Amino acid sequence: MLIDCLLLAILGAAPPLMSGGAAAVARAGCPSCAATEGGVVPLFGEQAAAQTPNAGNVPKKLKKKKVPKETEPAPDEPVDVNAPDPGRGVRFTWKQHPSLRVGSVLRVDFQAKLQEDGRRSYDGALGLEAWELHRSRVGIQGHLFKRIEYEVERELNEKELTDKDLELGITPSSLWKDVYVNLAYVNNAQIQIGKFKIPFGLDQMTGVSQNDFAYRSLGAIYLASARDIGGMVHGRFFRRGLNYWAGIFRHDGDNARSKKIQGGDRTFAGRVSGTPFRTLTSSPLAAMEIGTAFTISALSDDSFRPNGLRGRTVMTQDTFYEPVYVKGQRRRWEADVDWTVGPASARAELTLVNDDRVDQSIGNTNLTDARARSWYVSGTWVLTGEDKVRPLKAAAPFAQGGIGAVEVAARYERLWFGSVGGSEPPFRNSRAETILGAGERVLTLGVNWTLNRFARIQVNGIREHVEDPERSPVPNGAAFWSRVIRLQFVL
Repeated sequence: MLIDCLLLAILGAAPPLMSGGAAAVARAGCPSCAATEGGVVPLFGEQAAAQTPNAGNVPKKLKKKKVPKETEPAPDEPVDVNAPDPGRGVRFTWKQHPSLRVGSVLRVDFQAKLQEDGRRSYDGALGLEAWELHRSRVGIQGHLFKRIEYEVERELNEKELTDKDLELGITPSSLWKDVYVNLAYVNNAQIQIGKFKIPFGLDQMTGVSQNDFAYRSLGAIYLASARDIGGMVHGRFFRRGLNYWAGIFRHDGDNARSKKIQGGDRTFAGRVSGTPFRTLTSSPLAAMEIGTAFTISALSDDSFRPNGLRGRTVMTQDTFYEPVYVKGQRRRWEADVDWTVGPASARAELTLVNDDRVDQSIGNTNLTDARARSWYVSGTWVLTGEDKVRPLKAAAPFAQGGIGAVEVAARYERLWFGSVGGSEPPFRNSRAETILGAGERVLTLGVNWTLNRFARIQVNGIREHVEDPERSPVPNGAAFWSRVIRLQFVL
């Protein structure tokens, strides 16, 4: 099915428009949206792109020419006074997404996201299928009365648990992704309620269908929070020059939980970002956006299993750092830079996490904090000359007079774990006073080919090196390469 959809998208065989294809409804003053062609994309949904100063810029070649207004009918031409007003009533359009409109009262955009991966890694890698339907999601998003925005998204290919898993108390991960309502009555203080991404981590907040690489950075996967149920107030000032998010959530996100890890409890999160150089200079430096975020979560030791964070490799997901016992508070902090100039972009992010270990020694005394850290730097260049936006738009789509948009990308990162101080020799034991450190360094090289607005092909080569030879999945702790080709279709 995915291949058929890709072929249709490559050949430009999109369904015809109905009722004339009305223009997208504008949602002015919405800080949770980034403008896209013919529609809007919520910032915290999987369709989201990280909020950047030029996120709404469109290459000149892609901008539509102004259409002259229709002239008045000639005196001898009859006027049908009963003809429906194209701005009212029920109509169906297809621009960025298939969309149902009911005047200015209701808008429903239908979305689908399919990703098929071909993967290969070191010899003997367990659980690594050559081809895998990595993601298949469907959903709707839109607004009611222009001020009540919503999104509902669900994963379709979740794997079922066995009876043995259920006996061990392992719970399935949620099939539901983004399910929320955003109240946009006050531009500078909008309220979002439901399940959505906790505002933490630039890479984590970038939608999977718009990411520069097939996989997010290790810090975004294992240290950032991801989605949870909660409420948040957010807004922007000075024309996106200053943006803020602050919210309270039931837990500390999907990434902190697994089939064996309970994760943290009530979480408070805050984030600010802005373009501080925009008022100081007109040089390309003005486009640089700087952000920072933090979360504070409650940690319990109710589970009989360790409740700390873990570290695993990128594609094969071999564990190189096991969770330790924690209790008290989990404190996250991150800082990020996002810079886009013409066809080029650069990103960097630093993340720090500290977990209390109150009463977690064998003698029920306090242990030194468990600590996790990560950073990455990345860059992209669009070889075909389009301005860099997320998602990337091809000035000349494939099979429609051009070859699409081609860009190259590179990222270098590190993720590592340990403890803060400690007077005893380090051990791997989950209750050790001094935790023996473990980490991994990863280099990712990629080529992204955007055929048209529906289809994209990503090819990534991933070199990984686990720093502790005894925890490496390959003999002698050597570095190893993995390859992935991703076929993506987004409706």
